[in-house]
Amino acid sequence: MRSQEIARRYAAALYQVSVEDSSVREIENELAIVAKGTSDEVDVRRFLAHPLVPREKKSEFLTTAFPKTSERMRNFFELLIHNQRETYLDLIHDEFVDIRTAAEGVIQVTITMAQALSDEDRARLKERLEKALKHPVQLEELIDESMLGGARIEAAGHVMDGTIRARLGELRRQLEE
Repeated sequence: MRSQEIARRYAAALYQVSVEDSSVREIENELAIVAKGTSDEVDVRRFLAHPLVPREKKSEFLTTAFPKTSERMRNFFELLIHNQRETYLDLIHDEFVDIRTAAEGVIQVTITMAQALSDEDRARLKERLEKALKHPVQLEELIDESMLGGARIEAAGHVMDGTIRARLGELRRQLEE
């Protein structure tokens, strides 16, 4: 089982180094690409997690699969592989984003909807959230096609569930009373 605390330590160290190098955004972007690429495919996750696959093969795979990564990121891969933490890339990315947004005073807001927002709606939502939260926000949009409609917004530890499913559930509770 993977530990959030372990991921947080690696993310904090990587963030500190990227601040010193003035490369926070570049490292975050690279980490996002690698995290997504290694967590989306079941076969890749199995390969990286398998204890009998030699470290050299895992390192070679990551270098080949992500050839545009910086030297800093390749060294980070090597460290993770050496410490048998190569399956933590997605958690490390999430923690890295949390650390960066906290350091910048930005609130990470995740909005889950049935379909993507238009650019105009996204800008309007971001503006309203920044006004309500009194901080700059970074929007992350997730599409859940199983949703009937509405949106679920998570920000600063709070959840606003305006989905049709949630509204129907509330209506059901009221009718049962």
